[in-house]
Amino acid sequence: MKATVSLARAGSYDGHELLERMRACLAPLGGMAAFVRPGQRVLLKPNLLGAFHPDRAVTTHPSVLAAAITLAQECGGVVTVIDSPGTGSLASVARATGIDAVVRAAGATLGDETAVETFETPGNIIGRKLTLLKAVADADVLITLPKLKTHVQMTFTGAVKNQLGLVPGVQKGQYHFRLQNRLRLAELLLDINRTAKPALAIMDAVYGMEGNGPSGGEPRFIGALIASADLMALDVAACDLVGIDSSVVPTVQAGIQHRFGTTALDHISIAGEPLDALRVQGFRTVAHLKHVMRILPFPQFMLDWFGRHWAPRPRIDAACCVHCGACHRGCPVDPPAIDPEMPPARQVNDHTCIRCYCCHEFCPAKAILLRRSLADRIGRFTASLDWLTTRIPGI
Repeated sequence: MKATVSLARAGSYDGHELLERMRACLAPLGGMAAFVRPGQRVLLKPNLLGAFHPDRAVTTHPSVLAAAITLAQECGGVVTVIDSPGTGSLASVARATGIDAVVRAAGATLGDETAVETFETPGNIIGRKLTLLKAVADADVLITLPKLKTHVQMTFTGAVKNQLGLVPGVQKGQYHFRLQNRLRLAELLLDINRTAKPALAIMDAVYGMEGNGPSGGEPRFIGALIASADLMALDVAACDLVGIDSSVVPTVQAGIQHRFGTTALDHISIAGEPLDALRVQGFRTVAHLKHVMRILPFPQFMLDWFGRHWAPRPRIDAACCVHCGACHRGCPVDPPAIDPEMPPARQVNDHTCIRCYCCHEFCPAKAILLRRSLADRIGRFTASLDWLTTRIPGI
């Protein structure tokens, strides 16, 4: 049976209009009542990466959360909202993003991101035991509310990746340091989803982010809400909507390898608005080393060396830096590989930097630039790989 992904046109974040658009989006899936029963404890998981204004399109818009709360409460659900932001406390980020006001107005509860619990899932790939927010264990139903965005490390961030916010703050950085590989991080994301078991995803794609997301890109009007009980299918459809090749997205690659979710568009049934009716033209994606590297006749350790030495380097833009320290605090390396208080030539330690781009992700001022390496500028390695991808089928 095909996975169902539902699309609804949503032209603005107007509260009443968006509520009815979300209701229409969920109708082909059986409505919110198909996922929430009276008296159930419902955990809503928006994307609250950091203290960004909603207009920046970094975080799930408060109107999307408000609509989800209303629909869950209409079904008799008792709602808690949770996330573990990349920087800052949940309370401070919720205030800055407008989420706190929505939670208070709806009579819902803002969860405790400091309470954790260890979960054991025998079929996991990376971690049989995972420490996640305790709110997951306390909930009867988990509904995730991702934002459609590009991602400088993972190409695309959507429904599957949104559950990384269930990992307590400091541990996210530890995983970056431990794994240091996009596919391994993607496998971790599958593990988190297997453990947390989200029942439904409703994606905020009214405005998404193009360019160097998940925080340094630019808002882009898309005009859609997207929902599915199959999170991987939702991500595949969302990628197609904006012209991202889902086959280069690490979470989709991991899904194919480990048979997690629906990873092929022809195995997905689109309900509501057709994809062609909402398709976005000219959506700017992330420029990165494509996986054409796998055709090179070198062992994996050499490919890893190439990737490390040709990967873009973080650099601090002195004209934009506000010296908030978010990059320094968010770096998973110990000691941190980036420090804006150092002299310019020593602000980034290229030898210890693992190219996870957490600093770029967490910076509220767009002050972290991703500069091509000297080797790449001289050898034009990235340009050559990109040229090959357009001429070799199946890459």
